[in-house]
Amino acid sequence: MTVSDRIRAKMNELGLSYGEVSAATGLAKSAVHRYATGSTDKVPTEALEKLARVLGVTPAYLTGWEQERPHTLAAHFEGEEFSDAELKEIEDFVRFVKSKRMR
Repeated sequence: MTVSDRIRAKMNELGLSYGEVSAATGLAKSAVHRYATGSTDKVPTEALEKLARVLGVTPAYLTGWEQERPHTLAAHFEGEEFSDAELKEIEDFVRFVKSKRMR
């Protein structure tokens, strides 16, 4: 995967538009588009850091220097374990909450 592939994949995963990422990072919408589509191979370090913060990853992940770290979500409760469907719903909610940070 390229830097643009990773940016585009995380934007899609989080349901973010170019405009939303632009507003959250302070980068021009056209610049976000160029970085996400691969129109340019040169993403300035400052832009990479802003994109990583908004997308919830590290700059090293976007550049391919490291793999995305799996996150652990612990829930303490009494009784039955969560089903796979419930765990997916919890993960989706975590992504939703993180996406609200940039608004």
